[in-house]
Amino acid sequence: MKIRNVYKIAALLVVYVVLQSRSGGPGAVANLQVTGAPGSIGTAGTCGNAGCHTAGAFDPSVSIELLDGTDPVTEYTPGKTYTLRITNTPGTGTPSRFGFQAVALNSADNQAGDWGDVGSGKHTVTLSGRKYVEHSAPSPGNTFEMEWIAPDAGTGDVTFYSASLAANGNSSNSGDGVASNSLTVTEGMVNATTDTRKSLAGMRLMHNPVINDEIRLQIEALQSGQFQLRLLDLSGNVLRTENLKLSAGLQEHVIPVASLSAGVYIAQLSGNGNTTAVRVVKI
Repeated sequence: MKIRNVYKIAALLVVYVVLQSRSGGPGAVANLQVTGAPGSIGTAGTCGNAGCHTAGAFDPSVSIELLDGTDPVTEYTPGKTYTLRITNTPGTGTPSRFGFQAVALNSADNQAGDWGDVGSGKHTVTLSGRKYVEHSAPSPGNTFEMEWIAPDAGTGDVTFYSASLAANGNSSNSGDGVASNSLTVTEGMVNATTDTRKSLAGMRLMHNPVINDEIRLQIEALQSGQFQLRLLDLSGNVLRTENLKLSAGLQEHVIPVASLSAGVYIAQLSGNGNTTAVRVVKI
């Protein structure tokens, strides 16, 4: 009888450890992608996987915001660092713990940008070539914030996908609820200056990597004037120089690059003491 009790206690301990280990995040613990993003492994956005929280309690909803400082934005500047905020709002009851998982993808459903400082209680995990950020320990708070570094110019729209858990903290997967949501932001101009009195506003690539051996640029000038456009390699060598006369407003310009080898280059536009640049990939 005593031996049987020992086995029972051991079995209970194993179950407890397994359930507790789930609190380390679905990606890190079980290699699950539960954000609802296209191509996710697992029951997307519901966490409806073996050993996960499927009870449908608390009726939670998830909101996603991209913040520039404290201001929500709907477009990003390439290369800039933002704060992604995910909030789980219970519709009923009072959960004692919360968790989440999130990913940022481009229109081809590939990783877009990178995660910066994700803060305490969170970590990143790479699954199927995508870098997810998720809780590393259950949180008593329902809001999660982390740094997101916007991708290079020419990436286009980026969509954030996230699922979030509202848990009752009973160390099992019963009595909990999950919800998911997504947020799409558009690519903005690469700003040369924040001073609107300057004549140069911004420039971005219409396609990146380049197609048809042409770099197609969209340029916005606040005032008409003379500008210089240069194409450089990553060592700073100038490969091409053009003098442009730009009109105020949006316009397009094409740089032929059929003679260039595959690689990464910089298109740089300058005028009236201001300079802006975009990173170009030729394949």
